[in-house]
Amino acid sequence: MLAVAAAAPELEPDVGPLRPVRVGIAGLGRMGVAHAAVLSMFPAVTLVGAVDGQPSAGRRFHGLGFEVPVHRALDALLDDGVDAVWICTPPDSHLPLARRCLARHVAVFVEKPLAHSLEDAAALTTLARNATRPVVCGYTLAFWPSFVAARELLRAGAIGAPRRAESSMFLSQVSGPQRGWMYDRARSGGGVVANVSSHLLFLLRAYFGMPTVVRASWSRVHTAVEDELRATLAMPRCPEVTFHSSWAVPGYPLSMTTIAVEGADGMLSVRNDGIRVELREARLGLPAGVSWIGEAALPQPARFLFNGEAYVLEDAHALRWMTGGAPPPITTDAALDVQRIMHALYASAENGGRPATVPA
Repeated sequence: MLAVAAAAPELEPDVGPLRPVRVGIAGLGRMGVAHAAVLSMFPAVTLVGAVDGQPSAGRRFHGLGFEVPVHRALDALLDDGVDAVWICTPPDSHLPLARRCLARHVAVFVEKPLAHSLEDAAALTTLARNATRPVVCGYTLAFWPSFVAARELLRAGAIGAPRRAESSMFLSQVSGPQRGWMYDRARSGGGVVANVSSHLLFLLRAYFGMPTVVRASWSRVHTAVEDELRATLAMPRCPEVTFHSSWAVPGYPLSMTTIAVEGADGMLSVRNDGIRVELREARLGLPAGVSWIGEAALPQPARFLFNGEAYVLEDAHALRWMTGGAPPPITTDAALDVQRIMHALYASAENGGRPATVPA
């Protein structure tokens, strides 16, 4: 096992709720159903119910084998005595739903992005800071073993000081005109960046710190939101980082994320399925030359798999914080940083690629 990754808190084994916990799901789209499946596998978790305004959502949910009430309104779910709610609704609803949960002293998991606008994201973060119960935001790649291990290698100086980095995230989701909230900027906050590659922005922030200035350009191929965005970011721990994301390219039925870093003493490239390291001399238990670090060489702490380990680990760490344990890295403060970067990227793209300062 890669020793430098074994101590990463995100890959700690046997994480989960510290006491029995009752949870509910708000929103029964793809992510709501996915979290319901994951949460129902923890022995100490009771899935109490769900809420969705569309009657067909409840029928589909029950058709999958879930035997809990599906309410039409959030207050009915809160009246069932939940300890935590997973909010998996469109981003424009995150702030009002979270506010109602926290007013009832119910912990909150909000799917990414934190909100549809920087203003709502800042308001939700302030709300979370003053709340009696934890609030987390669902940036799953924070727990993906290969990306966690790559961050630890960079922090330990495996390739020396980063000089430049290239990053990308691709998904074959859009191949023609689309309908729905995800393609409505007023509800989602954006296109491929807000809905997909904000995950990559979370990683870049963790690797290289908060960018100060960005330049971006976008393309609208099939939808009214951006289907592709290219950018450069000036970051404290890497002077030049490029970013490229599209959900309108063929060949990616599952999202693929890649970060390639050139350092003073070598190169590191990480993607979903492993890490390639090229070193001038042996370091951190790795030999000189090229090494491939795949899943077998990484910690495997999840008790079960659901599209990889990260979804399980994400919910496990959120549950531990909600029941009195340590906070995970996916706090609202971290999610607000991602929202600030998105805001600057969109501002630059809307202004013809001129530099945009990331809001403080």
